[in-house]
Amino acid sequence: MLRKSLLFVALIGLATPAPAVAPSPSPDPKSLIVTETELAKARDLVQKLGSEQYAEREEAELSLANMGRLARVALLDGANNDANAEVRSRCQGLLPKATTLEMKARLEVFLADADGKFEHDLAGWNQFRSIVRKEWTLLGHHIWSDRSLDKEARMVFAELISTPANRHILFAIGGQQSEIGSLAAARRQDLYSQKYPRVVVVGGVGRRPNVQRDPTQADIITLLLAETQAGTSFIPPRSAPISILFQASGFYQAATAGNDRGKVIQSVASAWFDTRHDPLDMYYAMNLASNMGLPDQGSQLAIRLLQSKAAVASYRGMAATTLVRVGNKSHVPLLEKMMTDNTVVFTARKAVAGKPGEVEAHDIQLRDIAVVVSLLISGQKPEDYGFVDQYKGNGSPVTNYNYTRYYVPEGQRDAAMTKWKEWRAKNP
Repeated sequence: MLRKSLLFVALIGLATPAPAVAPSPSPDPKSLIVTETELAKARDLVQKLGSEQYAEREEAELSLANMGRLARVALLDGANNDANAEVRSRCQGLLPKATTLEMKARLEVFLADADGKFEHDLAGWNQFRSIVRKEWTLLGHHIWSDRSLDKEARMVFAELISTPANRHILFAIGGQQSEIGSLAAARRQDLYSQKYPRVVVVGGVGRRPNVQRDPTQADIITLLLAETQAGTSFIPPRSAPISILFQASGFYQAATAGNDRGKVIQSVASAWFDTRHDPLDMYYAMNLASNMGLPDQGSQLAIRLLQSKAAVASYRGMAATTLVRVGNKSHVPLLEKMMTDNTVVFTARKAVAGKPGEVEAHDIQLRDIAVVVSLLISGQKPEDYGFVDQYKGNGSPVTNYNYTRYYVPEGQRDAAMTKWKEWRAKNP
């Protein structure tokens, strides 16, 4: 209840002061329809904005302002289409307030519809709701959905659309993917720049602006929703790593709280995971999924990252590390596809016993990592296949595996592969 109260306080900036006792809004969006009488009145007043009499123009402007959201359609038409420059100018001046009041009214009706009985014309809502409901469709027909989080989804979405910057992003959802992608990329960079403002040189001295802003959870949820809708056409900029934004906004904590809000946030994050194709984002998504307690998606992302030829070697190595932690035997066939990839992921360097100053180097290839991970998730010991544990003797348990841990000496790799194939033949 407290959060609901805070939400309405946050939305108050969208409105003029309310009377002491306001009637409860209707949950039906039809209650917002402007009558033909009010519309005709507003249009007549818009025409009077171009009157030759100054007093009449001023009186018409005041009357339109007092009509609030009821005048919005007429003002929008006047601002865009009227031939009179005075009418266009005055309509443009009145339109922001009318639009703000329209948005506030839609949000109030939206929140009043606690049982979700009505459809609401809010940009991005249908896409957001579909993600939270985990809707299944076939040939455009709805098959199944989980509506248990509808009420909380409404509260979270109201937070998103109550912020002008996020609302601007939401208005683009449903349009061209390239446009959504461009807006999302710019928004991600903007949030990063607000978190880490650039140093401004004044009089030869570098200074940071006094204003430094952490992103909110609403900012991050809106960004993930937009990037999800942009799909594969969107390639995020490497200059703005999203993991920092997650941490600064408290996204991790909210997503793992175990309450309905956390489940809503997890749904949006899960949809974002499924649409990541850029190696850097896959890497961040893999870590986020693991931290959020979503092992299935964490392992799926790890496999995709391992298979990505565009990913740098260290990312692929970290994917293997993640797979040992969250993977299972069902991932072995996917790992086997990488057992011919001789990409060098890491070079292990070890001092030669009895020869001070001499170091022997052992390349750890992707195929070596694929075999080791397969052995570990199938309950076997890499040492039995000729692999050397660099951490042996330092007390580090095998469960602390990372991709730099095991290497196979030159000349023994083929023997390790042969033994693996023999084991697999007996354990299909």
